[in-house]
Amino acid sequence: MYVSTIDNSQLESLPQVELRGQITLVTTRRQVQKAVEYLSMQPVIGFDTETKPRFSAGRMHMPALLQLSDDSRSFLIHLKKTGLPEELTQLLSDPAIIKAGAAVKDDITGLQRYAPFTPAGFVDLQDMAQEYGIVEKSVKKLSAIVLGKRVSKSQQITNWEAYPLSEAQARYAATDAYVCYRIYKELSQHEDEKKSPRQRMYEEVLANAASLLQDEPDLVANMANVCALIKESFKFWWVGFYRVDDKGRQLVLGPFQGPVACTRIPYGKGVCGSSWKQSKTLIVPDVEKFPGHIACSSRSRSEIVVPLFDQRGNVQAVLDIDSEKLNTFDKTDRKYLEQLAGLFKNIY
Repeated sequence: MYVSTIDNSQLESLPQVELRGQITLVTTRRQVQKAVEYLSMQPVIGFDTETKPRFSAGRMHMPALLQLSDDSRSFLIHLKKTGLPEELTQLLSDPAIIKAGAAVKDDITGLQRYAPFTPAGFVDLQDMAQEYGIVEKSVKKLSAIVLGKRVSKSQQITNWEAYPLSEAQARYAATDAYVCYRIYKELSQHEDEKKSPRQRMYEEVLANAASLLQDEPDLVANMANVCALIKESFKFWWVGFYRVDDKGRQLVLGPFQGPVACTRIPYGKGVCGSSWKQSKTLIVPDVEKFPGHIACSSRSRSEIVVPLFDQRGNVQAVLDIDSEKLNTFDKTDRKYLEQLAGLFKNIY
C-alpha cells in the first residue's frame, strides 16, 4: 500500500533513479521520423517537456524540449530546431498510445503553440496517483512514493533552449520522462490498491481521530469528536454511540450527531442490542426487514452498528450510524469503522 505523502527529509535516504537505455538527441526532421517509428510501436511512453525559465513578468517561453521515453530509449526532441511536425502531432493524437506525464495539461497547451493537434491517450499521473490515495503532485515525490527512488532536480532551472545540451541537462530531461513511464507501469500493476473517494475520506477521518484520541483520556469527549468527524465527512443522517450499562443490561445513549434518538435499548434488541449480544458488526441494508428493529425514527432506512471492545474483549459500547437511504453501508464501511472503534480500546 502506498503512503499518501512523504517528507523532503525522507527523500535523501532513497537511492537515486538509474536511467536505463539510450538517450537520443533529435534535431532534424529525419531524426523525428526515426523516433516516431520506434515510439509508435510502444503501448506506453513517458512524456514531459522543458521550457526556458522565466525570471520576470511577460510572455511565457514556448517549450524548448519534448521528452518521450519507454524503458529502453529516451528521445529528447529540440523543438526550436524541429518544430512540431505532422509525425509528432499524429503520435500525440493517437489514443492507442498512452502518454504518461505529470500536469500534462500545461505541457499540451505549450506544444499546441507550435502546431494544432487534438491530444489523445494522455494520462496525468497526478490524477492517477489520487486513485491510490497519494496526494503528492510532483514527479520527484511520486517517484519516491511509488518507485522508492530519488530524482535529482539539480538541472531544473537551466536554459533549455541552449544547444547542444550538456550531458547533465540531457540526463535530467531523459530521466523525467523515463520516471513518468516507470510510475505509470508500477501503478498499473497494482490496480488492487486503488482507493475510492470513500476510502480516502475514511483514512482522513481515521488519521484525525487517532490524533484527537492520542492524548485525551475522557471517553465522552472522544466519542463526541468522533461523531462530529464522521458526520461532517459523510453527512450521514445519524451518528452516535450507545454505552453498555451492565447492571441494567441496556445500552444507554451517549454522544451523538443528529435528531433525538432512543435513550435506552435492551440487550439483544434491535440492531444495536443485537450487535452487542453477538459481539460483531451488523450491516442492515433495509431496517424494515430486520427482525425486531427498534424504530427511533421512520426516516432511518439502513444502518450499520459496530461494537467497541475493551482490552479484555468485552463490548463496552456500540457505534451506530443510520442513513435515510437504503443499502448505504458495505464492507468498506465495516473495515474502516471497525478500525475507528479499535482506537477506543486503550481508553477502556
